[in-house]
Amino acid sequence: MAGESYDGQMSRAAKWGVLAAAVVGLPTFAFLLMLDALGDCAPATACHKGFLLMVLAPTVAIASGVGLLAWLLVSRFTPER
Repeated sequence: MAGESYDGQMSRAAKWGVLAAAVVGLPTFAFLLMLDALGDCAPATACHKGFLLMVLAPTVAIASGVGLLAWLLVSRFTPER
């Protein structure tokens, strides 16, 4: 019964998932932010630049996918304690 208590720590797979998401997400965010900032829209044209759809949403999608993939791989191939 003593071994069934909650220890409150992140699993090894979760730590690797967060690390992988950060390693991929931060450079992706910087690159997309730089691309979004380059150039201005020509006057009198319909220009659809936007931080949320052009920078933040793709970064969150890519980083989440990489983090989940890393979590899945680590939890699949590491032995349980």
